[in-house]
Amino acid sequence: MTLLLSFAALLPRILLGFCLTHFVWSAVDARSLLIKVFLSAAVGFGVSSLLGFLWIWMGFPLTIYVILETLAALILTGWTVYKNQAALRFANRTGNWFNFWGVILAVGFTLFAANLLFYARTYPHGRPDAWINWNVAARFVYLGGIDWQATFLRQLDHPDYPLFMALTNALTWVLAGTDSVWSPVAFHFVISIFTAGLLFSLINLLRDFKQAVLAAVIFISLPFTIDQGMRQYADFLLAYLLLVAGGLTLLYFQTKEIRLAILAGLSIGLGGWAKNEGLVSILGLTVIWVWLALKKEERPAFRNYLLGLAFPFLVTVLFKLFLAPSNDLISGQVNGNSFVKLMDVTRYLTILKEMGLMLWNFGAASISLFGLIILAALLLGRSETRASGGWLIAVLGIFQLLAYFVIYLLTPLNLDYHLHTSLDRLYMHVFPLALFWFFLWLRSPQEILAKKS
Repeated sequence: MTLLLSFAALLPRILLGFCLTHFVWSAVDARSLLIKVFLSAAVGFGVSSLLGFLWIWMGFPLTIYVILETLAALILTGWTVYKNQAALRFANRTGNWFNFWGVILAVGFTLFAANLLFYARTYPHGRPDAWINWNVAARFVYLGGIDWQATFLRQLDHPDYPLFMALTNALTWVLAGTDSVWSPVAFHFVISIFTAGLLFSLINLLRDFKQAVLAAVIFISLPFTIDQGMRQYADFLLAYLLLVAGGLTLLYFQTKEIRLAILAGLSIGLGGWAKNEGLVSILGLTVIWVWLALKKEERPAFRNYLLGLAFPFLVTVLFKLFLAPSNDLISGQVNGNSFVKLMDVTRYLTILKEMGLMLWNFGAASISLFGLIILAALLLGRSETRASGGWLIAVLGIFQLLAYFVIYLLTPLNLDYHLHTSLDRLYMHVFPLALFWFFLWLRSPQEILAKKS
């Protein structure tokens, strides 16, 4: 019952996210509407957590905010449905999914959901970082009242981490009336399902249904995806937001719908509000948009991107400047020591070796996923249907990994310890994005069958 109540408490924010997304991006075709559905968690949870944070920072009780937000979400949903009745009746225009590929997709998602819930039953409190960092911050917000800022007095681990997840879970507890362990479970379950759904819906729009099914099923069938999804860390959330931002940027490149840039800026800004590594993502995607804006015709879209980025980025900066303690990786740097580390060849070799081994064994499957990807690329080859601007996705992912490489070079922590305790999660940040790019590049089953015919 508590789990169902937790899911119900998330629904107003998902509805709010859909309404905001639909207001910004007015496309009404069935495939675009499906993408909007899977964007709604990112936008809804993100905007809600930003506003909730500002609300409690001003000293107001969280209970009042939850009431106002829920009423606003219900009113906006009713208005959106009323104004878009014809557009939102897309169920009969989504094509025939009751075929072989549709069955594979349905079975895959059913098993994925079952595995997520089984993992949650096994580890209802998540894994260690959830106990000592993410969920404990949410409890400070929920139970602390006007003294919620005592969360920054924690000495263990990372009290400087931003509060996307903490506010989201605290709001769920307020609405559900209890700080049940199942509320974080419900949140991470939704994020896992929506990440897989967004991967499917983006490829379904840009390529075809069969290719989208293949990408989604591979993603949701990996033990690694299930483990990362339900650890109750912020890494899967950041991976979701990176996929949102990269996917929307690519959609803009395809359609030149400049309002998509607002959502791209918002989502990458929320990445910085979700986890410190998201600040690297903001830098990477902003560099890409600056490069695009060198062309005069792209500048209106770039202004929209900055418009979307402004609110979450400003809130994150205020949080870092006025509330959060200094980051341990930054404060741990010693003058002159950084140069010595940069000149140490053994550090480069150690990092490259561990990154290579982790990449080859990535996915925690019995067969190397990376090896299968190489084999598929060699056997099937590149699609003749080119997704214009696909390089944007590749550059964003490579930039993120290069930044992590530099962080490892300069880390004040023991290098082996730092690599072994974080590398798999850092790869997770770019995994959905990389899979998205690969299946846009790869020849699809539909193309292969058409060529044989």
